[in-house]
Amino acid sequence: MTTIEDILALDGRPADQRIIYGDDSEQFIELWTPSNTNDKPVPVIVLIHGGCWLAKHDISHIRPLAATIADRGYAVWTIEYRRLDQAGGGWPGSFLDVAAAIDLIPGFQDPLLDKNRVVLLGHSAGGLMAAWAAGRSRLAADQALYRENPFGPVGAIGLAAITDLSDYVGGGSLCEQSALRLMEGTPEEQPERYAQASPALLGSDIPLVLIHGNADEFVPVQHARAVPEATVHILEGSGHFELIHTETPAFACVMDAIEKMTAK
Repeated sequence: MTTIEDILALDGRPADQRIIYGDDSEQFIELWTPSNTNDKPVPVIVLIHGGCWLAKHDISHIRPLAATIADRGYAVWTIEYRRLDQAGGGWPGSFLDVAAAIDLIPGFQDPLLDKNRVVLLGHSAGGLMAAWAAGRSRLAADQALYRENPFGPVGAIGLAAITDLSDYVGGGSLCEQSALRLMEGTPEEQPERYAQASPALLGSDIPLVLIHGNADEFVPVQHARAVPEATVHILEGSGHFELIHTETPAFACVMDAIEKMTAK
């Protein structure tokens, strides 16, 4: 079974550009671009890392994945965001950071980025963020996670994504308890927050693909089936980290989903 240590051992080239979207040191984007584009615009993959929304798990572990996807012909817009135990992180700041970073894309001046082929891609807690962003156009103006005129990607892909927060916060693991801290209460205590933030309740307005291993020890496989609108792929024998390890068979399934979603 692939572990987080295996992910951390991967090599990857540095990002090509760093983009600031807020005043906090955690509010930045790393942009990877392919080396050979023939001056043609390329699809954009908005990559959102996981790590239970905890401060100690930052963008660094997802960089090899970003570099690999870029080297296969994509621009990769990788988001760092404020997390638990950081000023402004948690509710609602972590969500609003992800939204702000996505909404920066339309105004970003780079002819290499094909803004008509933007796909969200997130893993674990970042998978929740990607699936949530796929439905955020449904939010009302009086809700805390609302942003006016949200940018609409062509689709979203969740890898081992947490999709049902109401179910997840009932567990006793560190990540499950972090989800409870993120929401600052149970579904009974904060029903409006769960309605806004949980993809299982919010749904999706764009094509959503959920890829999950049936041997995932961190996010139960039923989360892949919790969003009615989603297309689901269950990978036999895969755990939580195979999906973001670039040398596994599971990663081939991820690239296939990206290629299909960005095809014109």
